Amino acid sequence: MRFERELANGWEYDEDPPADHLFGAYYHWCALLCGFGEAALEHGFLSAFQLEALRSDLEKCLPELQACRHVLVVIPASREEHTRLVDLLRDEDSLRRIRRVHHEFGEALRDEQMSREVDFLDVDER
Repeated sequence: MRFERELANGWEYDEDPPADHLFGAYYHWCALLCGFGEAALEHGFLSAFQLEALRSDLEKCLPELQACRHVLVVIPASREEHTRLVDLLRDEDSLRRIRRVHHEFGEALRDEQMSREVDFLDVDER
């Protein structure tokens, strides 16, 4: 909730790089979701059923997630070239969409972990 309040109010640029601002953790979170999203769409990271459940949200928010990752990994020629997070998330549904994608990836990872634990227990019993 604090993050959303800060996002709504914006922030002032100072001499620190964008990744060090209050929103730095958010850029990292979005970059991680971006990697998961690209893996899901291009490399079968999720099952077909899991992917279809979030494909629409993922395709809509992937450009925003990629822009956040871009802020972290591309060194701009000047500070003015950095995209402000608040400018990336102007669409009212962006945060909700990104939350849903985050939730679905979390569920997929938990399901995979549980599956591996069950498989491990099955092997131990043999």
